[in-house]
Amino acid sequence: MKITKRAVAAAGLAGCLAVGVATSALGWGADGHRMVAVAGLRALPAEVPGFLRTPAALAQLGELAREPDRSKGAGSPHDPDLDPGHYVNVDDSGRIGGGPQLSALPRTRSDYDAAIRGVQAGDSSRLGYLPYALMDGYEQLVKDFGYWRVDRYAETRAATPEQRAWFARDRGLREMLVLRDLGYWSHFVGDAAQPLHVSIHYNAWGDYPNPNNYTAERIHGPFEGAFVHAHVKLADVEAALSAPRTVDGPIQAEVAAYVETGRRQADPLFALWTDHGFDGPDPARGKAFTVARLAAGASELRDLVTAAWRASAGATVGYPAVKVADVESGAVPVPYEAMVGVD
Repeated sequence: MKITKRAVAAAGLAGCLAVGVATSALGWGADGHRMVAVAGLRALPAEVPGFLRTPAALAQLGELAREPDRSKGAGSPHDPDLDPGHYVNVDDSGRIGGGPQLSALPRTRSDYDAAIRGVQAGDSSRLGYLPYALMDGYEQLVKDFGYWRVDRYAETRAATPEQRAWFARDRGLREMLVLRDLGYWSHFVGDAAQPLHVSIHYNAWGDYPNPNNYTAERIHGPFEGAFVHAHVKLADVEAALSAPRTVDGPIQAEVAAYVETGRRQADPLFALWTDHGFDGPDPARGKAFTVARLAAGASELRDLVTAAWRASAGATVGYPAVKVADVESGAVPVPYEAMVGVD
């Protein structure tokens, strides 16, 4: 199958075909990342604050989902430090660089780096750290929601008009930060649904055993960019969302399972591409596969945001730290000094 550079450029995705190494990969193209964010967030349950589902917010979130790609090329150390967050090269046995199993991720990135360096020389960042970008963004969202909850509660209950006005202003600021942090993080949730972002077969099949004679083409860019642009619409993704589920285990286990699910789709993707499932004027099999992957990303985003909202009741905010649930229940006074800072 061939998608020409001219066709890619016409779709507004010039350069995707030139993807040669994992560090230059873009995840989904602009269309794919927008659809993951908008489909996932439009499907949030009513318990999640409504400011995330206004038409204006959804439009902003769709654009912010592209931001990690748009910021590439800023320079060094920006790019070498951040670009590996878009991918992780997991082998066919579920190991990363011959070291840690994806199902047993080290607790921190520094522990991960040490585990990789224990089995091979060189810079461990070349293998990527997408799971840690996912966990970090989730934890930031829990904290963001926690501050928003206290602001919302206190803006009508603080002791003085001046304090209430401060909490109202801070809530507005926090809503801006939630939109930014959530939109930016949604990019990485989408990346993990793209099988070539979580596999050693990140572009072509590569120099690995190939008993099925999969194509030697570099399929990364054409699959995620030009094909999505030409064949997939937001309505397709929304129609394919899975039923909401409760994420109630440790975020590390959830992320590992989600990344592994994406990795397992690399082999079917190469099989389908080799079998011309993405060819022709109506490549129905390729479209069905692609829609399913985008919908998996949107569904995971919906469920993780919901989980972050629920977890935020147990978050702590301010200094000295107070628990969000204690403020909302009235068990502790409105923590004006802890929130505004009195140092």
